[in-house]
Amino acid sequence: MLGMLKALKTTVRHLPMKKITVQYPEEREQLPERSRGLFRTIIDPASDDPRCRACTLCETNCPVQVIRVNYESKYELPAPNEARIAAVRADLQPKPDLALLGPILDEYRDAGWGMMAVLQHMQEAYGYLPRLALTEIAVQTGTSLSQLYGVVSFYNQFRLSPVGKHIITVCHGTACHVAGAPLITAAFSEELGIEVGKTTKDRLFTLQAVSCVGACALAPVVRVGDDETHGRMTPDKARSLVRDLRKLEGLE
Repeated sequence: MLGMLKALKTTVRHLPMKKITVQYPEEREQLPERSRGLFRTIIDPASDDPRCRACTLCETNCPVQVIRVNYESKYELPAPNEARIAAVRADLQPKPDLALLGPILDEYRDAGWGMMAVLQHMQEAYGYLPRLALTEIAVQTGTSLSQLYGVVSFYNQFRLSPVGKHIITVCHGTACHVAGAPLITAAFSEELGIEVGKTTKDRLFTLQAVSCVGACALAPVVRVGDDETHGRMTPDKARSLVRDLRKLEGLE
């Protein structure tokens, strides 16, 4: 009670006093160098309108702390420009001859082939599994495209991109690895100018590595295609093998 009376007394004493407003000079802090020039915009693929990246730099560097960033974007996009990039990539892919699927689908209906057999014969026809051909298979067989991709991505025998005329496979099983398979792979990669899993620009060579080819007694083992096996391979022999294959193709 005594405290309330003292507070009331202080308030009454200040009522007739003149009010004084103190105005402080404006102060603006300089932005750090790391935050200068970092404002970027991204383009909405649907409308081509620019929008902010919502990187929150404006909020963290505001001198007076009055900016609040809404982290929820009104654009329901998986990633900036992803829809446009996917459309361009689909247009750039080579168009396969869908007429090659006719005999395969006929055997599927008449002989009762399973989907694995269809995909294997499809890869024999094209050399790999083109997206448009997989879409046609899905439509003709009533199988969803996601199921086909699930099978294709699970088995290493299937390929989703074109391969070279000569597929060089280096075994990296235990016996081959101990015998120097990594050095052999490095020699092939250096001679061909590509990494493992890639194809040369002239589409002559594809370099790949597998866990085992079933020829441990010949370790380290390299296979060219499906029927040519080279045992006791060395880095020098690997380079010579590439040069011999190039000579067979008329290339020096």
